Amino acid sequence: MQFSAADIANYAAAAGFTGDDLPTAVAIALAESNGDPNAYNPESQAGAPAGKGSYGLWQIYLNAHPQFAGWNLYDPRANAAAAFTVYTAAGNSFAPWTTFKSGAYTAYLSTAQDGVIADAQGLPQGPSSPALASALDFTNPIVIAIALVFGVLVLKDFFD
Repeated sequence: MQFSAADIANYAAAAGFTGDDLPTAVAIALAESNGDPNAYNPESQAGAPAGKGSYGLWQIYLNAHPQFAGWNLYDPRANAAAAFTVYTAAGNSFAPWTTFKSGAYTAYLSTAQDGVIADAQGLPQGPSSPALASALDFTNPIVIAIALVFGVLVLKDFFD
């Protein structure tokens, strides 16, 4: 299961991220977990003990943050709250996340910003399926014809 950037923005905002830090938090979650709330990295290269790896959307590293040991970090609300706690403990900084330090999160910033806007407006973010995406393909002559007919009908009603 993968969450959209708008879904992640909703969890991040509810946890306390605001302003310019909100899309950054969303971009970090996308870079860390690809939007998968069930993501788990055992952090074996870092020498983490079994079960003390990185969990959820923001990949909360349990070995470094044992205060979250009793939390269900696969729950996006709990994970967002843990991420906000880590962020505030770091002086309102994203420095604890590797994808922030490496700059990898920047590849997701545009998507994250679109997600924040969609969440704020209560809009779905983009097509939810390939079938819908192809149905909305405005390079398709049939779709263009339908859009033109619909536009003419709307304009006709407007001027009548």
